Amino acid sequence: MSRQRLELVRSVNPQSVIDKLDSPAALDFAEYCLLRDCADAKLDQMLRRFEGQYELEQLRQAGIRMAHLLQSSCLALRRLADTQQDRQLAREALEWQLAYMRACLHRSMASFDSR
Repeated sequence: MSRQRLELVRSVNPQSVIDKLDSPAALDFAEYCLLRDCADAKLDQMLRRFEGQYELEQLRQAGIRMAHLLQSSCLALRRLADTQQDRQLAREALEWQLAYMRACLHRSMASFDSR
């Protein structure tokens, strides 16, 4: 992402898009791209601040990979889950995986407050 685009994205407040994640409605493509670009800009800002931190770049790559795997898994499950029960199981399994990631984030960030 170009430096000019990063600056532009950093100036945007995506809170309304983040709030929409808690609703049953899916993000449209523009909202999805905005959220992705804002997340990338924030991580890029952190990478510039803490230059040379291999783990942060690994986190970026893992996040991109995780997003692709979620999308491809959903496409595969759409073909495989032919009953409502199967679709519900697939939804729950994926949501539990994301809940696990959020729990890991919350536990890890709790150490920021103990300093």
